[in-house]
Amino acid sequence: MRQAHVLTFPCDICGTRCKAGAGVHGYQRIPGYDLTVCKSCFQNNHDGWAPAHEEAFENHLELKGIPLPTRNAQGRYPREAE
Repeated sequence: MRQAHVLTFPCDICGTRCKAGAGVHGYQRIPGYDLTVCKSCFQNNHDGWAPAHEEAFENHLELKGIPLPTRNAQGRYPREAE
């Protein structure tokens, strides 16, 4: 029996390896920030990017030439571009 090929790549925020392929989607795309993040980062930062992730988030946006968004009411960068 042929095994399905599963690719892995790092989360843009935490570096955890995300799996993709053959019906496996262990990641979430955030097009407005050109981010691909692991399910854990996406789910655990529903109210905005936690302070522990700000440096990675800011560096990613700088690398992509995307301006930093306005912080939300909790003082965090929004998880998704508005």
